Parts: sequence; C-alpha cells; structure tokens
Amino acid sequence: MSRPGTIVNIAGTTPVDDPEYRYKMPVVYGKVEGRGNGIKTVIPNIAEVALSLNRTPAEVCKYFGTEIGAQTSYSEKDDRAVVNGQHTDPQLQDMMHKYIEKYVICPNCRLPETEYKIRNGCIYHRCAACGATEMLDMSHKLTTFILAQHKKSKKDKSKRDKKKEKTEDGEKKKKKSKKDKKDKTDSDEDKKKKKKKSKKDKKSKSSDKSLTQDDSDGLADDMDNLSVGSEAGVDDAGALALAIEGTMKFMKEDPKASVKEIVEVVTNQQMASALKTHDRLQIFMGAAITENCFKGKEIQKFAPIFEALVQDNPIMQRHLIGAAEAYCAEKPKTFPVMLKQFFDEDVLDEEVIIRWAYDGRTEYTLDCVDEDTRATLRAEAEPVVNWLQEEDSSDSDSD
Repeated sequence: MSRPGTIVNIAGTTPVDDPEYRYKMPVVYGKVEGRGNGIKTVIPNIAEVALSLNRTPAEVCKYFGTEIGAQTSYSEKDDRAVVNGQHTDPQLQDMMHKYIEKYVICPNCRLPETEYKIRNGCIYHRCAACGATEMLDMSHKLTTFILAQHKKSKKDKSKRDKKKEKTEDGEKKKKKSKKDKKDKTDSDEDKKKKKKKSKKDKKSKSSDKSLTQDDSDGLADDMDNLSVGSEAGVDDAGALALAIEGTMKFMKEDPKASVKEIVEVVTNQQMASALKTHDRLQIFMGAAITENCFKGKEIQKFAPIFEALVQDNPIMQRHLIGAAEAYCAEKPKTFPVMLKQFFDEDVLDEEVIIRWAYDGRTEYTLDCVDEDTRATLRAEAEPVVNWLQEEDSSDSDSD
C-alpha cells in the first residue's frame, strides 16, 4: 500500500510503468472520522490530486459518491472533501484510476492532456496533445454534475465581466474628467503662448532675410530625403508576410511542437516585426490554415493554439473574426463555416459573434476588407447568427 505523499504515474485502468513518464500525481488517501451511522472518510489531499489532473476538487469528490452510491460534500472554503462511509486507501485509489480512465485520459493518444468542451448539452474531451475531440459517456451520473458546474461558472463569469465593465466605465469617466480639466488649462496656456509668439514674430519680421535660391534648393532636397525615408520603412503587410513565413518554417521543421512552443514562436515573430499584439492571430492563421482547412480539420487541430492566442478575451475574439473576414474575403461562402468551427471549438463566444453581426464596420475590420465584401460576409453568416440567437433564447427559457 502506498504511503501518503507518494507520487505515482497518472494512469487509468491500465498501469503506466515507465519511470520517465512526466505525468505525475499524488496517491489518494483518506482519514476515517466518526463511527456508527456517522462514520465518514475525509480526503485531505483532494486539491493536490485534482490539480495534477487539471480537474476541480468538487468533481473528483463527486465521482467517488456516484461510483459507490454514497453522499459526498466538498467545501471550497476549507478545502475539505468528505465521502460518507468507511473507505480504505486502496479502494479510493482504485476508484481514482477508473475516474482517470473515463474523464481525464485521451481515448486517442492515452495522455492526460484533455479539457472539457460542452456543446448542446454534451461533454467532449479535447486533447491538447493530439487534437482529438471525443464525446464522454453521457449516461454516467457525473456528467449531470459537470454540466451544472459549467453552467454555474458561465454565469459567474458573466457577472464578473459585467462588474469589470462597470468599473472600467467609472475609471474612464474619471480619466475623461481629469483630461477635460487638463485640456482647459493647456488651452489657456496655449493662448498666452500664441500672443507672446505673435508679438515676437512682428518684431523679427522686419529683420528676416528672404531665402536665396541655394537655400530654397537645399530645403527642397531635405524634404525629398524625408519623403524617401518614410517610404523606405518596412510596411505592415511586408512585416506580416515575413512573420507568417517564419512561423510556417518553424511548424514545418518541428511538426510535433507543443501549443506553448508555437504560441511563443508566433509572439516572437510579432514582436520582431514590430506588429501589434492582435496581429498574432493573422500571423498564425496565415501560417497554419490552408485552402483545404475544412477538409483537413485544421481549425479543429489548431483550436488550442487559437484559444491560447485569444485567451478568452472578447477584444481578441473580435480581432480573430476580423482576421477570418480577411482570410475568407475571396471565398465568402467559407466564412460561416470557419465562424461555426471556431464557435464549436470554444475559441469564439456566441455573444461576441452576435455583437459582431450587429456592430457594422468597426476598428476590428481590416483595411483590406472593403464595405461591400464585409456586407457579403455578413450575409453569408446570417444562418449561423440566427442559429446562435435561437440557442441563446432556448437557454434563457430553460433557466
């Protein structure tokens, strides 16, 4: 029997004996409290176990209850997990292996690098290692708990976002008020300076000499040099092309690169090319997405990278839609497909897509997408927008 504090390989029902295996977890152990009908098993290291599996302690605790038919409770405040009844450490660890098999390990590559993606009331595994997406066994009682937790966290996130927006609005008003006062002060000072300058100009005007022909030619040469210098700089389009080329080269040389490594390369390319942060989305889209992206499931494959670049930020999501508009400008019928796939992979939120649909042209729309093209893309996306609104309406009714 393993002692508390022992670290083992993360494994499902099939053991992993590789000593070099990098996925580790602490063994589960319990402490029995009470006696008679009030006997219960407390799991002191539930938080450490859940963290190693990238799951919540409440979910792990709930699984024990669904597996043995016992009542469970988890207090986030005290970090205390309780399973009614007396259960030995080997029993707990055996249940943990079954939980890992069903809810943590990727069915395709067998690595514990999955996260949940929920669509239309179904839970999917999405693997960051191999990109596979597989649906869970929805008949198990734990899935009801996972769906309820997902819904709760979504509502909590919405409340936090609204609170943040109010705070930001308040700060903007304060800054605007300070700026208005400063501008007024600056304006008064400017008027005084202009009066002084006007008097000075009148005094010096009579003593000024007119430009000779040589002076005039020299000034013209200086202006020409300034013009040439501004045109000689590398433009954003050229810098973007170089950044895309650099990213493509890296991905070709290292096809098994991790999400973190690719994001780091894209970021380095963006910074080296002096482009803006949101240009990372254009860089990666240009490097990774090909004309056959929908047949080859490239968006599904690279979704974890897009998600890492977007970071669940609504502003970055709008920039991603802008990049998709530019990418699909010549083939508008592919745009709604791309939009839907980004939504299915949880890269884009429905609220962001609906807001884009009704905002018209904004600062997120790239210059290469003219108004007619954008109108065409919006028309093509109409079925997706309508579907999202119907989904949103049905969710509100069910609440």
